[in-house]
Amino acid sequence: MKTIDFLYKKIVRPIAFKIDPEKVHDMAILKFKIASNFNFFKKIVSNYFTVNSPISISGLNFKNPIGLSAGFDKNGEAYDFLKCLGFGFIEIGSVTLKPQKGNPKPRLWRIPEEKALVNHFGLNNIGAYEVLRNIEKKGKEEIVLGINISKNNDTEFEIAHKNISECFKILKDAGDFFVINISCPNVKGFTESLKDYSKKIIESVKEIDDKKIVFIKISPDILDEDLKDISELCEKTKTGIVASNTTKRRDLIKTRKFDSIEGGLSGKPLSKINIETIEKIRSFAPNIPVIASGGIFDKNDIQLRKKAGANLFEIYTSFIYEGPLQVRNLLGQ
Repeated sequence: MKTIDFLYKKIVRPIAFKIDPEKVHDMAILKFKIASNFNFFKKIVSNYFTVNSPISISGLNFKNPIGLSAGFDKNGEAYDFLKCLGFGFIEIGSVTLKPQKGNPKPRLWRIPEEKALVNHFGLNNIGAYEVLRNIEKKGKEEIVLGINISKNNDTEFEIAHKNISECFKILKDAGDFFVINISCPNVKGFTESLKDYSKKIIESVKEIDDKKIVFIKISPDILDEDLKDISELCEKTKTGIVASNTTKRRDLIKTRKFDSIEGGLSGKPLSKINIETIEKIRSFAPNIPVIASGGIFDKNDIQLRKKAGANLFEIYTSFIYEGPLQVRNLLGQ
């Protein structure tokens, strides 16, 4: 284990961090995609990295409570290999009904000194039908698969529930649970009440399938009154919450060069507000499932979020910085 950690942090990461981050991400997905074709290799990797710490939430059985957040495997191309790195679940996406290119490049930046990232992707993905084809090619994997869905950028917020529910209808049988992304910081033009907007989406999705487990992904920048409304709505409709997405705030980092760069900040700087958000959710909605996402880097981060009321835990940025042993590290293995 120490050898893998050494190789990643002393050789792989320093080389990768000299290359444009989106190029590195694309290369990683391609390599994982290729590796997923070799079952013997997947078995070897899985035997080495798998961590069993079973937990059941809302009728789903997880090998362990650590998942990979949406944004890494946007198009469902590599989750069948990523699962071999020890994750208890994988969340792919965000996926939109129609394909979209996202924002112009560059749109991903590292802040190594603060173990953070800033992304301005704008929900680039190949669309619901193509993602479904990717999943169908792989067949049912032995891992809980979440699918993160969002509205298309060119869809007005007034009819977003129709756009999202159509996306859900296409993918509903391919995912074990769904996360509805209502909080991407790189999509503009929202004017509606967050509670009314979320209510329309939840109702529209549950009309199609009221048995599927659904989560709402919120922003860490959400106002307390909106958080209360959303939490109570989720409690009433038996909907979970993913807390939370990236933040627009820049006061959380010391590096000032990102003050004028649009995009969502993720990573270690979000730790404190992530815990506070989970605590507030639990004060409003004691019974819903909550997935913690944001600033999770070590075992203590897991314990603090568990104490705050989270059931499951997702990583993304810490996976980039800490490497393939991160799931084992978080679970103390």
